[in-house]
Amino acid sequence: MFSHFRIIASVFAGAALVLSPVHAAVLKPVPKQGIALPNAPFSVLPAKEVIKRYKLVSLLSPLSRKDEDALTEFADVKQALVFEGNVTLDENIQIADAASKKTLAKKTLSPFEDALLEGDRLLVINGDLHCRALDTGYMHAVFVLGNVDCDTVSLGMTHFYVKGNLVARKYLLGSAEDDEGDGNEGERQVRVDGTVSSPKVRTWYFGLGHLKFAKDSAVEVMVEQKDRTSSGPCNRKGDC
Repeated sequence: MFSHFRIIASVFAGAALVLSPVHAAVLKPVPKQGIALPNAPFSVLPAKEVIKRYKLVSLLSPLSRKDEDALTEFADVKQALVFEGNVTLDENIQIADAASKKTLAKKTLSPFEDALLEGDRLLVINGDLHCRALDTGYMHAVFVLGNVDCDTVSLGMTHFYVKGNLVARKYLLGSAEDDEGDGNEGERQVRVDGTVSSPKVRTWYFGLGHLKFAKDSAVEVMVEQKDRTSSGPCNRKGDC
């Protein structure tokens, strides 16, 4: 399932930074808190410890829990990034964006973006998540044990779990990343226990029909990959 990650990892290798002892000293577990400031404190912990502590295997989709290969690859992750409490992040949760910043040397990366580029990408937020852009591409898994409220949410072939409600204020996208999908990839990868709401929901070989959409949400529209972010209506009554 994560073969694409291993391929992309070599591309991003030049952009990755090794956490310095100074960073390591800062990244300690913190008590439950209210809304955090940008660059909220987080911990880099052994993934096996985190998987056991939060019972993450039980939070995978039913289809993934039946897939022995998926479970084996999930168990092989070495490290996890853990936020305790509700978190508001100014930076995007997007590996490709962080790698681009580092490669172009236009901006200084935050410690969190550094950690996204370094090693394994299993992210656990033990609370609510507020952010600008959440993109699960190239990550191993993302678990939010509260609500998600972000401007944009882009989902790919990554385990993704939300205990509460998921709100994407601008759009929600889903993609299987190739044209060999059968439309059920979304059901394998994505689990949301609450409701989902967004004014634009577009997927490509990545059905999200198993989720519970709120009454005020747009309906899911399956489109070609090139049309996922187009500004047109992209619905049953009009082309993109």
